[in-house]
Amino acid sequence: MSAASAPTATVVIPNPPGTSSSADRQRSNVGVTLFPLQLFLVAGWGRAAIEKLIDPAWWNSQHLRAFLDEQRPDMLPWFRWISDRVLEPFAPQVAITVLGLQLAIAVCLATNLRVRHALWAGVALNLCFTMAGRVNPSAFYLVIQLTMLFALSRPVAPTIALRRATIWLIPATLVLPFATTLHPRDVIDDPALMLSFLGVAAATTTLARSYGVSQMSHAVASTRVGAWLLGILHRLGVGFDMSDSEPSSIPISGS
Repeated sequence: MSAASAPTATVVIPNPPGTSSSADRQRSNVGVTLFPLQLFLVAGWGRAAIEKLIDPAWWNSQHLRAFLDEQRPDMLPWFRWISDRVLEPFAPQVAITVLGLQLAIAVCLATNLRVRHALWAGVALNLCFTMAGRVNPSAFYLVIQLTMLFALSRPVAPTIALRRATIWLIPATLVLPFATTLHPRDVIDDPALMLSFLGVAAATTTLARSYGVSQMSHAVASTRVGAWLLGILHRLGVGFDMSDSEPSSIPISGS
């Protein structure tokens, strides 16, 4: 009669002190890569906050009212309504809120506390500035802040990514009819075109992080428009490597 086999146990050996896992190293590398962008945002938001902090005309909302009057011809229609009915009547409170947010963003990014919250607050402020018609430099801040938010986020399941991409595309589509120019010299200053472009870019990045660039390339190439564009690029001598690669696992997470 054979003896019963002894139960086996799984022994988990922790990382030695002073070492880190591959996931920790990856997060550390992302942080190092993003450091120049974070430093730029600290300097930019800090400068804007200090400029208002030492300016008496900002505390009495004189500069805010002058800004709204100056930007009124370039404002998007719905933001003009917000300016007339919200920002102008409550200019003192709005001025203090803007100053407080800019100072908080700079402090949070400088101390590495609540970084995601600070980045989203920056996105909200720059969206308001862009809708007010002040595209430059808000557009560049938006690109940097969205890039950092995508880099700090985790990939999600394709179904969740598709819903998030749709959320980005809906406002990008709705704002596009308010574009006033297609001239290459002036498009950078058009708030509607810039907001639409950022929405499309954010939606594309959301899908690319979930599906992978290779899978998205195959999806685009399978459509008539995609095949036509790829044909033109091929004639121009531009090639793409869309060979199948081992798909990476996608963690199903909503964060």
